[in-house]
Amino acid sequence: MPEIKAESVSFSYRGKRVLDDISFHLEGPSFVALLGRNGSGKSTLMRLIDGLLPLQEGNIAVDGLPLRDEASLPEIRRYIGFLFQDPDNQFVSPVLDEDVAFGPENYGLPESEVERRVRSSLERTGMLSFSKRSPHTLSGGEKEKAALSGVLALDPDILISDESLSMLDPVSHREMFSLLRDAGKDSLIVMITHSAEDAAEADRVLLLSEGHIAADGKPEDVLADVPLLESAGIRPPFPVRLSSALRERGIDAGMNLSPEKLGERILSLLEAGC
Repeated sequence: MPEIKAESVSFSYRGKRVLDDISFHLEGPSFVALLGRNGSGKSTLMRLIDGLLPLQEGNIAVDGLPLRDEASLPEIRRYIGFLFQDPDNQFVSPVLDEDVAFGPENYGLPESEVERRVRSSLERTGMLSFSKRSPHTLSGGEKEKAALSGVLALDPDILISDESLSMLDPVSHREMFSLLRDAGKDSLIVMITHSAEDAAEADRVLLLSEGHIAADGKPEDVLADVPLLESAGIRPPFPVRLSSALRERGIDAGMNLSPEKLGERILSLLEAGC
């Protein structure tokens, strides 16, 4: 079972405390949202987990392997797939299928297995027909799916998405979100985001504020707490904002993160003459 365990992790940049006494235990398969505004420490925390930044204080273990043991780093990195915010930073080849093959080839896998993984990952993301295109000629949404193809070809136990949906148009955003959710059926997915709407569809939400974990729980518990979200600089999801506005006008539509269910509740209130 894929897992990440952090104990009393703190980190500073040039004397400024960015993370302060962070502890949590994540297990998969699950879809976890690490929610926080820009500058809250989200990306720093994930880069510590992947070994891209050195641990300063505390301990992190990935699938039971301690990050402080440098001999474990190559194996830990085989467990983790990292999807960056800018997909152009991930491409290493001018041809998409060669780019997707790069990781499995560096694992020393047989050619037949590399070919199987390349085809499978491109099919999963709907990018097989683009296999001979240059990644840099693709649209923004296509680039994200191309980058995800390369990560999926590694068959990681843990997939970290670092704000990879933030610059997409609504259609591409929905497509990428669905692909990430599907990947989470077998893996531990950690989605770094500042969007409460995206976090609402996770299995678990960790709210990071000023380098601290301000909340850790189910989306319906964390995201319905308007004062908590606002104190962390996060705009509450639309259904929560609408429910709060209705309540201020004396209409109790309940508190639901699903726009569809909230719409049904409002419709029933209208039919009842409220």
